[in-house]
Amino acid sequence: MREVIERCAAIPFPPVEPEGARRDPLTLPGSVAGNVGRGEAILRGTGFAVGFKNIAYSEGFDDSAEARVTLSRGPDGLPVAEVHCAAAEVGQGVHTILAQIAREELGVENVILHPSDTSVGSAGSSSASRQTMMSGGAVQLACQAVREELNQRAGHTVQAADLAAYLDAPITATRAHHHRPTEPLDGSGQGDVHVSFAFAAERAVVDVDTDLGLVRVVQIAAAQDVGRAINPQNVYGQIEGGTAQGLGLALMEEIQIEDGQVKNASFTDYLIPTILDMPPVVSELIEEPEPGVPFGAKGVGEPSTIVAPAAIAAALRDATGKGLNRIPVKPDDLVGLNGPVGARQPWPASPEVPGPKPIPEYVGLGAGQQELGGEGGKG
Repeated sequence: MREVIERCAAIPFPPVEPEGARRDPLTLPGSVAGNVGRGEAILRGTGFAVGFKNIAYSEGFDDSAEARVTLSRGPDGLPVAEVHCAAAEVGQGVHTILAQIAREELGVENVILHPSDTSVGSAGSSSASRQTMMSGGAVQLACQAVREELNQRAGHTVQAADLAAYLDAPITATRAHHHRPTEPLDGSGQGDVHVSFAFAAERAVVDVDTDLGLVRVVQIAAAQDVGRAINPQNVYGQIEGGTAQGLGLALMEEIQIEDGQVKNASFTDYLIPTILDMPPVVSELIEEPEPGVPFGAKGVGEPSTIVAPAAIAAALRDATGKGLNRIPVKPDDLVGLNGPVGARQPWPASPEVPGPKPIPEYVGLGAGQQELGGEGGKG
């Protein structure tokens, strides 16, 4: 936890206007020239939040996922791996990850990931940041079983370049992956309940127009414990996507119920963030491989959603001096706060640190270091 806080704090702040300069109110969401003042009521605030999230199902649940892998010789004479797994791809990139794992374990370039069907067992839900651990683990085990049978067939360890010579008949293996056992809470609320945790810290910088109650999130700095980033580009995307959802929770999303009826039952009325609402998200990945999971990777989708709302709310409290204690923070919560809000120590300038690292396409998985056709995803 200390490391994620320190790495987050070291990310440079966004530029600050010169002393006496006015922030442009036209840059705030919803502002137009006819309904804004001169900008004197725009205040800037900074807030930190830290948190952690459990990975996979907990409290004694025997979580599992199944995968089937077939290695054969293709029409071109080259080896091809076919992966069957029921993991649901909802944009998080699990199909990309499963193909990478198969490439690495088998040493083949051509990997076909088939759509899920009833010929393969369940992979569980795409929730609890679990699919990389669970379905990735099942694919890894199945690939290792295929490799073991291939080596037995050849009588020695077969090198990747020689695979096709031993594939006169296909090799198929089906394996299920179970995470390490957990236990329910005991009567005193104690126990080894969770498989693993992921830790995250975020810093939000906001501008607030206290005449209109408008908020612009200027920057989000994020540092997250990711185990090992199998696909760094996808991991960054997951952090950014989780942060976007957290921004919505902090400023927009609320089910409105009146006389037992939901009044905003469609996305016309229930607001969610768009790309126009999103600030730059500067992320730092902290890699310390997690034991007992494929390549040490942790799930990364949810921690940023947990800490982003708290960071944004803390930044709004810093800007306004008001003890905001609920989300979403509404314009009515912020209007009329212009003027002195009490003495506050200014945030120190960020130390001189290197800028964000360039994002490699894929790192750390030899045979998986190439573009995967047709599978985008977010980690």
